[in-house]
Amino acid sequence: MPRRFVRLLLILSLLFLCACAKRPWPDHVLDVSPGRTLTIRIPPERWQNSPQAPVFLIEEMTEHLAHDLEAHDKKVDEAALQAAVDKRLAANEHYIFNPVSGAHLDIDFSPLAAGESAPSRSMVADSTRFAAQSLISEEGVTEVSQRVRRVRVKGADYAYSLDAAYRKHDVPTRFYGLIGFAGDAWFFFYYTDSGKDPEDYPEARCMLRSLRLLSAASR
Repeated sequence: MPRRFVRLLLILSLLFLCACAKRPWPDHVLDVSPGRTLTIRIPPERWQNSPQAPVFLIEEMTEHLAHDLEAHDKKVDEAALQAAVDKRLAANEHYIFNPVSGAHLDIDFSPLAAGESAPSRSMVADSTRFAAQSLISEEGVTEVSQRVRRVRVKGADYAYSLDAAYRKHDVPTRFYGLIGFAGDAWFFFYYTDSGKDPEDYPEARCMLRSLRLLSAASR
């Protein structure tokens, strides 16, 4: 393994440990689906939590979808574009974000439809691998390095992570996703940052490590 790569891993590990060492951060209890909540520790000064998407994310999503339409030689209709942005962002129950750097964690819980069967572990793994392939095929995404692996999330039946680094429209970007199933709902935690603040990624990982999913029966 190249010495430079080993040094980078050591630096990232130290940043991650330092960020986690700053805890205890306050616990936040978030309603995410009928009969289910989650607790997550959020740094009190640099991050905000809201059920509404921040303005910078709305603008970013609008620009991204417009680029995607143009890349496929499709006409950009402003009203239809805004409706598509609103629909995508409305799928998430909560947003945790750094308003200065633009880093954000999007939280989406999707309960099973009536009569729908719970997924197997392999189905959750396949869904995470599909997310990885979707990321690679996104317009403007290049130089992707990604890893999918099984992880433990407290209160979840099973979960997998997608850790990726890439360039988006030539901007270095980090992504970390958790995809899993708990009780009667799929969950998707998608974190993204463009490297504007080196503390963002290690703090986000600490937040995700603090996750605990709770059903009404367990509270």
